[in-house]
Amino acid sequence: MKVMIVNPPTCTGMKYIREGRCEQRLNSFQYVMVPISLPMIGGALEAKKHDVKILDCIANDIDIKGLKKGIAEFNPGLVLFNMSTATSASDVEVINMMRPVSKAHFTVIGNHATSLPEEVLTDSALDSVIRREPELTAQDLVDAVEHERPLEDVLGITFKSKVGAITSNEDRPFNENLDDLPFAARHLLDNAKYTLPVINEPYTLIITSRGCPYSCIYCTAYQYYGKKVRLRSAENVVDEMQECLEKHSLRNFTMWSDTFNQNRKFVMEVCAEIKKRGLEKKIRWMANSRVDHVDPEVLKEMRSSGCIGVSYGVESGVEEILKNMKKGATAEQARIAVKQTKEAGIEVLTHIIFGLPGETMETIKETIKYVKELDPDYAQFYCAIPFPKTELEEMGKKNGWITTEDYAKYELNQPILHLPTLSIEDLQKARDMAYRQFYLRPSYVFKRLKKIKNFKDLLINYRQAKDFISSWISPNSTEKTAVSKVENGPEQAISVAR
Repeated sequence: MKVMIVNPPTCTGMKYIREGRCEQRLNSFQYVMVPISLPMIGGALEAKKHDVKILDCIANDIDIKGLKKGIAEFNPGLVLFNMSTATSASDVEVINMMRPVSKAHFTVIGNHATSLPEEVLTDSALDSVIRREPELTAQDLVDAVEHERPLEDVLGITFKSKVGAITSNEDRPFNENLDDLPFAARHLLDNAKYTLPVINEPYTLIITSRGCPYSCIYCTAYQYYGKKVRLRSAENVVDEMQECLEKHSLRNFTMWSDTFNQNRKFVMEVCAEIKKRGLEKKIRWMANSRVDHVDPEVLKEMRSSGCIGVSYGVESGVEEILKNMKKGATAEQARIAVKQTKEAGIEVLTHIIFGLPGETMETIKETIKYVKELDPDYAQFYCAIPFPKTELEEMGKKNGWITTEDYAKYELNQPILHLPTLSIEDLQKARDMAYRQFYLRPSYVFKRLKKIKNFKDLLINYRQAKDFISSWISPNSTEKTAVSKVENGPEQAISVAR
């Protein structure tokens, strides 16, 4: 059966990352993120002998007209769309525009669709929603559509009957053996389109595990992949890395998991396997880690096997805020983790969230001071977002903190929670202040300038800094777009900058 997998354009032309719990505007540091779920599904379907095509409209600048043309020419029996919370209304609108082009079964994946399947199906041209991790469910759904089997037999979907009635089948159990999944079908992507910031080279994501046992009140990870950590074998992970290097000429990797260093033995095995195959000089890789699962020995092994960067969810420098968010880690643990990582010769990216329960201007100032003391190589400052079905959303609704029901505003660079201790106006000012105080320090600017090797690097860094500031600092200055006829694509948008 012909299956088209789509990362859709938006009605406004604004580009977004849609991958698991990572939902944000595209051009942060020119970070073109691989929507790895799409080639993972592609690989699973190709293993069942289906004819699969991926259209990543974000990376390949395909507008609505181009998407219509692509679907019409390929003439698939099933079209699978990618969806995020911030783009959900636009995604539904784009999907509805595709219905006159195709009689295919339309389905969708993503955290937002998993959280609100009935809402997504209502008033949309979708026929079904794939809930939670998608590969095995996609296999069964395509098989059911191809052979006209009842959709009631497909675990893990919510679907719409011919008369419009919505039914949710039982959840599909999580796949316990991730080694059984085929590797991502990267030949279906234009891999050169996905580049890393700063390095400015193509890269890819390698899924190393799924599931997160923690209970952070703002996070959607457990909804999609569950709380039990399921690991691939080190051999299987490095097999995929080696395939990427040899078949696709990809030497830069991000280990994609909710917490890469959750299992110390696993991390050490991956590092040992990389070195056993002599890949440590041929590849570079990064990972996200928790600050309470770090030690110098592991960091040394990571660095010697090609690790060049680690990102930490530090979130706050104030213990009360960390406790309120149920982080399960301390500010002192973060201080130690960042120090040890830098000492190992690995660059550090820290993630900070402002506006969680208990936040005030004073706690934000304390956190900004703390982050400057940590002195990571990079820092990103987000606004707390009450994503659907999270504990933060429940708290926000109960206390009247949520200022909008418009999911298009559920972006990490826009404040929408008005706390009794902090207004959204003050939160925005504080976030702008954090970026300026961190990145405009003379010591930081000098440190970055020392790493520029030539004029080309200078131009690239200038462009990245400019785009980063315009996209992530002062979101009121980002495009406020009016579109009258989106069929003509994003070039028809009227953008007004502050």
